Amino acid sequence: MDKEQTEERPMEPPSKDKPKLVTLAVLHMAQYFPAAFASVALPFLFRKEGLPLEMFWLLALPGYTRFLKWLMALVVDNYGSDRLGRRKSWIIPCTAIGALSYALLALFPPSLVSLHIIVGILIFKSFVMAAQDIAVDAYAAETMTDEERPLGTSLINYLGALAGLLGTGAVVVVEYFGWATAMLAASALLIVAALPAVIRKEPPPPLLAKKKRDLGEKPSFLNVLKQRDSIFIMPFLFMFGFGPAFLGSMVGAFWADQGLSIEEYGILSATATGAGGLLAAVSVPWLVDRIGLAKTAMISMAFLPIQAMMYMYFSERGIPAWSLLLPTYVFIAWVVSFYGYAASISRFRWVSKGQAGTDYAVQSSIWNLGVSSGASLSGFAAAYLGWTNFFPLAAIILLIGGMYYVVMFKHIERTVRTREKAEMDLELTKNQGAT
Repeated sequence: MDKEQTEERPMEPPSKDKPKLVTLAVLHMAQYFPAAFASVALPFLFRKEGLPLEMFWLLALPGYTRFLKWLMALVVDNYGSDRLGRRKSWIIPCTAIGALSYALLALFPPSLVSLHIIVGILIFKSFVMAAQDIAVDAYAAETMTDEERPLGTSLINYLGALAGLLGTGAVVVVEYFGWATAMLAASALLIVAALPAVIRKEPPPPLLAKKKRDLGEKPSFLNVLKQRDSIFIMPFLFMFGFGPAFLGSMVGAFWADQGLSIEEYGILSATATGAGGLLAAVSVPWLVDRIGLAKTAMISMAFLPIQAMMYMYFSERGIPAWSLLLPTYVFIAWVVSFYGYAASISRFRWVSKGQAGTDYAVQSSIWNLGVSSGASLSGFAAAYLGWTNFFPLAAIILLIGGMYYVVMFKHIERTVRTREKAEMDLELTKNQGAT
């Protein structure tokens, strides 16, 4: 009887290391702040200083360093101190250099005279912080368990969105407290965000990565291309970047055409990000535990046409009362974000534990290519089709990427697990042969 009771007693769910998950989320938060500042706040400030529009390409130069992540990842994955921690070996110095770069920017207020100096500092800072980004992503991919990944990735996404708002809001800090104060605050933010990771002992590398290193095998870009699951993952990542960017890059322009002021759009965007993002960060882990990642993403698929109809209605009938606009906008932002949260959780799952930094960086490069392509083409589509027809097209593009994820989910997961087992078996055979 006792044996039967023991067998029937449900197993307790594995515990989650919540301090570790918060540490990873805060590290990612510090990375999103500079990106938002450089892409939104800095162009606004330089335009006020009279920078001609045809010179704005200079402000985009720092962002191109992210396209080199796949190449930089080989160095980050191959080198690091086992004593300090292979990921902390990069996080600590890169954070210090990034913080010093912001402190240096405090000496050069934005003006046409200091433009090239500021861009030069930002290019250097972005290159260094791209290496930190690789290390942080690899740290997350290696250390989050299957049980921790939904909660951990949701925290990363939500704090990243909040950091984006902070980066955009740096314009207000500059306006009220001055350029130097804003840059010194950014410098301090980088340091404070990295402190938990610096203090916390880094877990040992995954077993597969350790076995590969013991046998003298180094991470390789070719290994990513040879993985069978890459055939299915890489096309999805391009679509995952293209669809949201195709729609998202035009949202601000749409609201501007509807007559919203900068303050009104700021309130609408901040409310949707803050409230909608918080609801998603809480609800997605709960949903994933109960219905799985694919079905969670399907909820967004059901609401994407409704989102398109909402924008079409606003385009044709005008903006409704704020008492209706705000809750509607927050609700739609919440439910359509399930797809992005689910796919982000899968991305950390799909990388090889033998070379997590290289794998994730290659995936990020493909994703960024999709983002750039979507943002580049959306303006032409909106101008040609008009707002009423643009948003149905954007919904269709998003649905294509989302349905690919849902339909191919089980196949990709099965392929990834087969690859992981084959890698472990191969390394075990090599290890026995070497012995």
